[in-house]
Amino acid sequence: MIIKLSPVRSDAPLAVFRLGDMLTINNVALDFARLPEGASIPASAVVSPFMHDPIERHDGKLIVTLRLPHAADAPESARFPVDIVDPAEGAVQLPGQEVREAEPAATGVIDWSQVITAEQKAANLLEQQRLEAVGEIARRRAQADQAITPLQDAVDLDKATESEAALLKDWKLYRVALNRLPGQPGYPEEIDWPAPPA
Repeated sequence: MIIKLSPVRSDAPLAVFRLGDMLTINNVALDFARLPEGASIPASAVVSPFMHDPIERHDGKLIVTLRLPHAADAPESARFPVDIVDPAEGAVQLPGQEVREAEPAATGVIDWSQVITAEQKAANLLEQQRLEAVGEIARRRAQADQAITPLQDAVDLDKATESEAALLKDWKLYRVALNRLPGQPGYPEEIDWPAPPA
């Protein structure tokens, strides 16, 4: 487990106890054992004012970010806290906070319907890459269209030089290559972009 701390100026007390993947925060027990590898759940899905940033599991470790209240005259360790890596079970020593004895805890609420699985993250990333690729193809296509129009006019009016006719062909080949990019193996994660005519 990794507990990251986000300092916030407050006089509120904070006591944290760890038991496996369960954290008891100010006597409210939150069990994250159901969170699968590679998945995350937004802090808003956990009923606790101390949760900050998504809770996730990466390489088998639960990663949780807590808001760390600190006094105005708190030591530097509370104002600029370091991550707590693999805390022992029991009371977690938080900078600027007194360690308290464990008390009977109420079961906290976690809205598990908001879990984002590793598969969903991969699908979201793929869709983001696809949208970025479509946008870049459209940008390059517009550049090609802009170059082709006056060259095509010159050819249509029999006013094109040999170099203009050759350049028109090169731009059209470039535009065809752009249109075929979605059929490339590995698209949109890996794209072998064609070079525009010089």
